[in-house]
Amino acid sequence: MLQLCAKMYTGEPMKTISISANADQIKKIKEFYNDEITEKKIPYADCFIATEDCSITVYLSRKVVIQGAMAQHHAEIIQSFNGFFEHAGSDEVGTGDYFGPVCVCAVYIDQEHLDYVNALSPSDTKGMDDAQIIIIAKALMEKLPYSLLILPNDKYNVWHKKYNLNAIKSLLHNQCYLHLQKKVKKPFTGIIDQFTPEDSYYRYLKDEKHIFRSLRFETKAENKYLAVACGAIIARHAFLEALNQLEAYVGMPLPKGASAKVDQAAANILEKHGMDMLSKVAKLHFKNTDKAKEILG
Repeated sequence: MLQLCAKMYTGEPMKTISISANADQIKKIKEFYNDEITEKKIPYADCFIATEDCSITVYLSRKVVIQGAMAQHHAEIIQSFNGFFEHAGSDEVGTGDYFGPVCVCAVYIDQEHLDYVNALSPSDTKGMDDAQIIIIAKALMEKLPYSLLILPNDKYNVWHKKYNLNAIKSLLHNQCYLHLQKKVKKPFTGIIDQFTPEDSYYRYLKDEKHIFRSLRFETKAENKYLAVACGAIIARHAFLEALNQLEAYVGMPLPKGASAKVDQAAANILEKHGMDMLSKVAKLHFKNTDKAKEILG
């Protein structure tokens, strides 16, 4: 109990969260909160639990109502008894690719859509081909609340003169969660596939007017949390679509990554269209830009 409930009351306003639990969850709730079950009688209630920072009412209908400043924290504990808790997750795509934009997506998954998402078998995008990503992404986008931001190359190149890559990612993730919060309209925890330490993340956002702070930072989160995996898939789909559009714009293939093939493609663009065109399809600070110039002599 001490390990899971170590968060202290912070003076936050009262919150109320309702959860539909199954019989196994209710059994685990009673076991977990055994020392805090009170004798207070509530109409149509199975039991009433009073912790230091919230109250939990378990109704005979299997509805669980959690009230208090730390309601979200206890809701996640209770949902985890079923092997899942409602959460959001975000990931970014395109940061290692010379051509194409940076895409960041945050997705929210609740109990209602859990079976639907599991049936699609989302997984680490590194193990999926483009065709799979497109099919699954479209299915996810039809059902789940999500927020997608695409930073085009020309704007990226302007931003990178002022911010480093981690700062850019932090700004995009924060905006994604703020947009998603408006769609979900209830408290949730967001999981970020950690790309920078937590204190650095918030330092990059110090000048932002609004900051989404209900976050966890975890490495390899795409393999641990469904919402992060879904966010990565939708972001990847957006990147692929954008890359196809850029290929049509320049009239030639744009290889993914930052390999020697990329150097040659960049050189071809420079030779035919010049630096202005390259700045609209590539991240100019990559070493590929200098290598492309070397190829042209």
